[in-house]
Amino acid sequence: MTTQELLILLKDFFFIPIYLITLIVSMFNYRKFFDTVLKHFPLIIAYTFFNELLGCFIRYNESFAFFPKLTSTNQIIYNIYILIFFLYFYSVFRKVIKNEKIKQLIKWGSILVVICYLGNSFFQNPFNVDLIYANAIGSWLLVAYGIYYLKNLNPPFAWKLDKRNLMFWTTISLVIFYLFFPILFLIGYLHFETWVMYELKMVLKILITLMYLLFCIGFIVSRRNAFR
Repeated sequence: MTTQELLILLKDFFFIPIYLITLIVSMFNYRKFFDTVLKHFPLIIAYTFFNELLGCFIRYNESFAFFPKLTSTNQIIYNIYILIFFLYFYSVFRKVIKNEKIKQLIKWGSILVVICYLGNSFFQNPFNVDLIYANAIGSWLLVAYGIYYLKNLNPPFAWKLDKRNLMFWTTISLVIFYLFFPILFLIGYLHFETWVMYELKMVLKILITLMYLLFCIGFIVSRRNAFR
């Protein structure tokens, strides 16, 4: 690999190390949340890191592709990943939210998003492209659950208390990122010129970095007895 190729690689994937840093930070602070609904969170972060790493390898070496006879791109691993990511956090919110009606809505929302991904696969090839419309539905469902959680904290949100609450930091991170993620992807899919003109790919990478930095802050400042 030439120096120029290395610089391009670092520019394109500068956000990947933050996944590894977040994983390390989560493991160092695991005793704070090992018995909460987020006990499997480090596994999701590890999955994210290795998924991105594999995607990077596939991009620069097609021999790493899972289905070389079908495609040489890496989109299928991202489409599988994002569905698993959504389902994991839907289950987290279903456990942490107390209202039984909302719990049922989240359950049906999980079924809906699976159907959306399957349906989206009929008119967009999941091996070659991101399933844009399913991603949008999955993202905004996650945002809705997050906002409901924040609005219905009992007792109500208080910075003095919730600044130590890992679930608060996790939810804020998810809401910020997944509010904008589908909008950026829809712009890129429906109006690629705007995506390029305003360098929205870089905006997306900055939002990813921000989300994982907020995760890190949550792991560091959280206290076990503040989780709710």
